[in-house]
Amino acid sequence: MVEVAVHAQWYDFFVRKFIPYLREAGFGSNDTERQRRIIFTRVLTDNGDPHYTYSLQIEVPDTGEYQRFMQDMMSEYSTIARPLFGDQVLHFTSLLKKIDI
Repeated sequence: MVEVAVHAQWYDFFVRKFIPYLREAGFGSNDTERQRRIIFTRVLTDNGDPHYTYSLQIEVPDTGEYQRFMQDMMSEYSTIARPLFGDQVLHFTSLLKKIDI
């Protein structure tokens, strides 16, 4: 969740700095054997919330890559984002399992 007051600054940081950082680290590559897609979406609501909500999903091939993402990438994000945005940007993480149907 991103407060309106810092949205433009946060979005610029996220898209121009953090996403390229993820790609440089091997996430979001086009390697079909070790797929690491990046899916970045805005969550739309109809209740008029006075903030922006986004979802970042990183597809990883195994738990080792998930742990690397959490320890290295999210740690770096938190180290940079907290001083810049404080409580005006909140994030949480969850682990999803893809189910092929």
